[in-house]
Amino acid sequence: MTKLSARRPSRRARRRGALLSVVGALVVAAALVWQSAYAGFADTTPAVTATIGTGTIAVSNNVEGYGALTLPEMRPGDANTQCLVVTSTGSEPAQIKLYGKGRTSTPSALTQYITFAWQAGTGGGANGDCTGFVSNGVTVTTSMASFPTTFGSGFLAWNTAGGAAAETRTYRLSYSFANNPPASTKGGSAAITFVWEAQQR
Repeated sequence: MTKLSARRPSRRARRRGALLSVVGALVVAAALVWQSAYAGFADTTPAVTATIGTGTIAVSNNVEGYGALTLPEMRPGDANTQCLVVTSTGSEPAQIKLYGKGRTSTPSALTQYITFAWQAGTGGGANGDCTGFVSNGVTVTTSMASFPTTFGSGFLAWNTAGGAAAETRTYRLSYSFANNPPASTKGGSAAITFVWEAQQR
């Protein structure tokens, strides 16, 4: 049986192999350096700032403390009138309606015998005075008991234009106590808060 012996690579072959290994290592090293340099580059577009503004809706009245109206010690058949000016200063178009909230009454039946008649128009309104008031021709009459209590059921809708200029409207309230209320209403009291609410159109 012939015995085979492994030939050792010549010195020249060993030198060539070492040289190829070094070249291969250099190629790999160069690739790694290129990848690292490529990953380090970055760029962005110039910054763009976006500014967004919102409009406003704002209403006020000219009678301090007039939001809550209490009807004190009226006798059967008594009546009175009050005016106030509502101002809109919002930048956006809005719809303004009148309604009531916080209605109270003792006895509860008293509100059935108190009548409200509201009109909108121009002029008057200083300190509740109606001198110079001109109605737009619409009158809404209800008892205090049935006065609307939400924006949706509110009345005398006013559509404002919005913008830099203030817009005003005068409201006149005529209220009265029935001529022949029941004796149970004697010594009673009633109160309600009138609200002018604006919602964007």
